[in-house]
Amino acid sequence: MAFIAFLGAAGFAAGFILLWALGSVMVGGAGFPWKSEGDSVTVPSVMPVDSEYQVEPLVDLVALRDLSYVPVKGVYVTSYVAGDAGRMTELLGLADRTEINTFVIDVKEDLGMVTYDADIALAKEHGLVEKRISDVDGLLATLAEHDIVPIARVVCFKDTKLAEARPDLAVQSTDGGMWADWKGLNYTNPYNHEVWEYLVQVAEDAARRGFREIQFDYVRFPTDGPISKASYPGKYCKMEDAIAGFLAYARARLEKLGVWVSADVFGLTVHATDDGGFGQKIEKVCQNVDIVCPMVYPSHYDDGSYGLDKPDAHPFELVTAAMKDTARRLAGTGAKGRPWLKDDDYGVDYGVEEVKAEIEASERQGFDEWLLWNAGNKYTEGALRPDPAGG
Repeated sequence: MAFIAFLGAAGFAAGFILLWALGSVMVGGAGFPWKSEGDSVTVPSVMPVDSEYQVEPLVDLVALRDLSYVPVKGVYVTSYVAGDAGRMTELLGLADRTEINTFVIDVKEDLGMVTYDADIALAKEHGLVEKRISDVDGLLATLAEHDIVPIARVVCFKDTKLAEARPDLAVQSTDGGMWADWKGLNYTNPYNHEVWEYLVQVAEDAARRGFREIQFDYVRFPTDGPISKASYPGKYCKMEDAIAGFLAYARARLEKLGVWVSADVFGLTVHATDDGGFGQKIEKVCQNVDIVCPMVYPSHYDDGSYGLDKPDAHPFELVTAAMKDTARRLAGTGAKGRPWLKDDDYGVDYGVEEVKAEIEASERQGFDEWLLWNAGNKYTEGALRPDPAGG
């Protein structure tokens, strides 16, 4: 019995010494503990470090993002206004005095220009960068000082400038050449994955600069123009699946940077049972974004919609009906709803009472977030509550 115990102890000791030696060699040591040269000490070798190596963050950026979420009450800001100190002072004052806490800023606008000095190879190669916002870092710092959430608006497939520079990326016409809408504007092809990658690179650059959310607009196929003549090279699936696929591709990349992803959709998508013929199937959009923003502008509904003879003249009733549909369609999807509301004179000229009615209608349906649209960035302060922080 004693001999067996001795053999066991000896085996354990031998195994321990062997593992010690192996570990020592792996970190650049001498190996066996008795292997040495006088009093010299072997310095472990240093692993070379690639300067391009991307260190993974030590925190869960998605969890941190969600913990810092603030319900959005925002306004749209063009890139020209964002780059104009005087106009920005006006809008900052509006935010300081009222409940407005978010600016949705054009980062890639309707014609396709990137509006600040973004580091995007394709945009630089084709002259698609226009520094309307001369100091985007300074702008974001100022917004942070005023506790304003910056959202980057990225117009997707409505992109005349890129189409002109790269016709191979554009929607084509069955008559030959590029397809154009009634205004002569072009779209890039939502089936083309090079277009997807470009859009995601624009969004990633904005996220790295400090924008807290990426909002994709015109994330759809064209709707205005000779649609029957539009041709999509490389078409491989239904329109609704191409749009959902793009959003999934973008979200997978962007959530790693700790930003939210939202998508603007036509107001009618929350009522329609199909994709409207332009790829916005609401359930599929919801599966691939954090926030869905239906554009429930009363001026954009046909007479008779929701039983209203003139929807634009009935803002409370129209928004109530549309947001009931929104709540119903978003239920169980995990996506939040945040409507775009009208604050302009397109159709009926809206003032304090009309804008208030839209906001009240949305909030009564359980939505604590909304955005106001005015192309000239002139907003109706009287329709807004005072700053809850007393600023």
